[in-house]
Amino acid sequence: MRTLISFEDALACVTAQARVLPAEPVRLEDALGRTLSEPIIASADIPPFASSAMDGFALRSADVCEGHTTLEVIGHIAAGDPGGPVVTAGTCVEIMTGAPFPEGADAVAPVEWVQERKESRVTFGRYPEAGKHVRPAAEDVRAGEVVFSPGQLVTPPVVGMLAGLGRDVVSVRRVPRVRIITTGNEVIRPGNEVGPGQIYNANGPALQMQVHAAGGRCDGYEHAADDPDALAALLASGSESDLILFSGGVSVGDHDHVKEVLIRAGAEMMFWKVRQRPGKPLAFGRLGETLFLGLPGNPVSSAMCFDIYGRTIIERMLGRQGTATPPMIARLRRDIGKVQGLHFFTRGVATVNAAGELWVEDTGSQRSNLYTSVVKANCIIHLPEDTALVHKGGLVSIQLLPWVQPVSEQDQS
Repeated sequence: MRTLISFEDALACVTAQARVLPAEPVRLEDALGRTLSEPIIASADIPPFASSAMDGFALRSADVCEGHTTLEVIGHIAAGDPGGPVVTAGTCVEIMTGAPFPEGADAVAPVEWVQERKESRVTFGRYPEAGKHVRPAAEDVRAGEVVFSPGQLVTPPVVGMLAGLGRDVVSVRRVPRVRIITTGNEVIRPGNEVGPGQIYNANGPALQMQVHAAGGRCDGYEHAADDPDALAALLASGSESDLILFSGGVSVGDHDHVKEVLIRAGAEMMFWKVRQRPGKPLAFGRLGETLFLGLPGNPVSSAMCFDIYGRTIIERMLGRQGTATPPMIARLRRDIGKVQGLHFFTRGVATVNAAGELWVEDTGSQRSNLYTSVVKANCIIHLPEDTALVHKGGLVSIQLLPWVQPVSEQDQS
């Protein structure tokens, strides 16, 4: 087991160990938020035929040059009709928006351009140039084109495009099954009355929601007292999962039993302790086919370490294209000092100024017991291990939290 490794090594280890999960078919109405496992190739053009973009008259734009300002209406085409008559010199076809475009015509004169209409003849005050108000076939997608690649997150517009391609079933990655086990004699479930020395379990509910936000599935959280036998029994009784998150019990105290219980259960411990703050006592490894991540019990450390490491594991299991929170570069609004030799995850607020520049500042005190520093944050500021002080105006790497976005300076005023 490696110990006291760098942040970069820890993240690389986690990334390498997470394996893409198998695929499964789902109906389109159940695909939102899932991840495509195969390329989506268009089997036909979209749109499949040229159509009118306006209610009006399909005609030959050349007619106006030939002195035909009044044309004979030889037919009517509505959306859903199979087609209409061929347009020849001096004629036109009344056409509705979305209706298939008739042969011989090359433009549409909107109904608003009609100057006079008598029986089957119509006179125009304006004439369109060729191609005006016509939607060409295959303007959006061509048959054989790769529309989506594997790893595409299914969003509402993706659902719309899949439906437009005629897909009612798609192949997606199985959702990672995540188990959460919180620990601590002092921790009780919200809704109960706290006694002396007790605190509410913030990590269980918060981690469950972070798992959902990352694309995983977690039906609840379990809790174990600071007792190795009780923890071992709980671990052995659980259902099959792809990732187990432990909260607390991974440090060196007399009541920290997670490592001991995992090793006793036959786990491969890949690393323990990372040169970072918060979250130095972080444990990672594999128990059979299941990965586990031992997070610190402190709520700030738990939240930050999940979003750095837990989210990475889930996104890798889903085969996602990149990450939902890619690094960005911002300028510091004020000096930030830190302990040299540790990589800092500083909770920050990123803003965009009037010039479109991204700036960031910390949320105030970064003490790891202050959960409000997470609540106020919209990003994590990464401060490298070899740095002791980053000056105002200096460039830093930030990682947006997935549930918030940078705000403009005007929004803050």
